[in-house]
Amino acid sequence: MKKMMEQCEIYRSGYFHAERLQEEDDVQDLKNEVTVMVNSIELLQLHCRKLMGQDLGSCSVDELNEITIQIEKSLTLIRSRKISNQPSSFRVLPKFWQAKVHEEEVGKLKAEIAGTRKLVNQRTTLHEMSRSLESENNASSSSSAFENMNISDVETDLCIGLPRSQV
Repeated sequence: MKKMMEQCEIYRSGYFHAERLQEEDDVQDLKNEVTVMVNSIELLQLHCRKLMGQDLGSCSVDELNEITIQIEKSLTLIRSRKISNQPSSFRVLPKFWQAKVHEEEVGKLKAEIAGTRKLVNQRTTLHEMSRSLESENNASSSSSAFENMNISDVETDLCIGLPRSQV
């Protein structure tokens, strides 16, 4: 009986030892994942604090410019969502926002007008070029027509009168 108990103890310690090693590896992997997640959370919190205006002393000028651009984009998105979610009777913007919206619209319209002007100028120059080419072609074709009229001897197979029967 003692011998069986010893063999059972040896078998159990060997079996559970391998299982224990696997568990330790799994625990180590989980610890590594936790440290990576903690680092990413800290970075996100730092970024969030910077967007909120805290800890900006450590930022470079480029980082500050990027934060400013991000905040402006976020504000325009939020404003557009608020405007689109409100009923049409409540869509009254503060004057500052109205001016900003009008400035953007004016800029877009100016760019569109400039493009249209370019197209109109190109069209007029092309039209003038086609007129000059047509006048040159007409002048050269009319002079060649007058030259051909001076030739009086022309041979043709045409006959005046009834057709001759071919035998």
